[in-house]
Amino acid sequence: MVTTNFNYGDYLEDCMSSIISSPGSERVDYVVMDGGSTDGSVEIIKKYEPHLKHWQSEKDDGMYHAIEAGFAHSNAPYMGWLNSDDKLVPWAIQTVLDIFDQLPQVRWITSRFPMQATKAGVPMMTRIMPAADKWGFFNGEHIRTSTGPSTGWIVQDCTFWRRDLWEEAGGRFDRSLKLAADFELWARFMLCAELYMVPTPLGIYRVQGENKAMAAAEVYRDECVKVLERHRGVVEEDPELLSERVIYKKMMSVGLGKLVTKSKRPIMKLISYNHDKGRYEAQDQNT
Repeated sequence: MVTTNFNYGDYLEDCMSSIISSPGSERVDYVVMDGGSTDGSVEIIKKYEPHLKHWQSEKDDGMYHAIEAGFAHSNAPYMGWLNSDDKLVPWAIQTVLDIFDQLPQVRWITSRFPMQATKAGVPMMTRIMPAADKWGFFNGEHIRTSTGPSTGWIVQDCTFWRRDLWEEAGGRFDRSLKLAADFELWARFMLCAELYMVPTPLGIYRVQGENKAMAAAEVYRDECVKVLERHRGVVEEDPELLSERVIYKKMMSVGLGKLVTKSKRPIMKLISYNHDKGRYEAQDQNT
């Protein structure tokens, strides 16, 4: 796990403690990359230094450069990052470890229930992310606009992957993108492996008024569109079919799949827990 920070000391301790205090944290190589903060962040990092694999506080070339550099300080088999104004739910790390330990065929996961919190860090809402697949992704299903069909963003604080997927996809961010390098990474992941939905919240996105992706939402969307334009030809474009599939996925995610003609039901890649076996299972659901 990597956390990047620059003068977000008001939120940093919440973020770090959500990782360090979680069950399973003893298996985490936790790296904190601070960009040279002057607001007391360094004192907070030093407080938790015994729990860190590495930390530093120095000028960098931006968030994605810092995350890349942070990943290089570990060879742990599973990966993710958490911005310093966000946090994990208490069970997130153990859930991620159990899923990847038990299901070697699953290479990356995200939560079906991404959460948002107030500036004070109090969870205020969640929403349903029905499913994700290559066709929908490259037809713009995960770009949210006021009019276009969308199942919602694939959010970074809820998304985790295997290191071999990171390496297969290039082991880097596209740092020519100022805001949407996460979306561009998901595009490369999507070309390599299916994304599975986990049926529990994992991360909490704090809406604190200065979130870059929200404050510059149009810029973020424009960068996402440019990413998809690079991959035109990966799948056939069909706006009408996209709208239909988004509606069907949403119906299926709330138990109304039987109202959808079976031949039109998208395959949804889901993680479920088998209580009898005491372990997770990967499912292809179309009901």
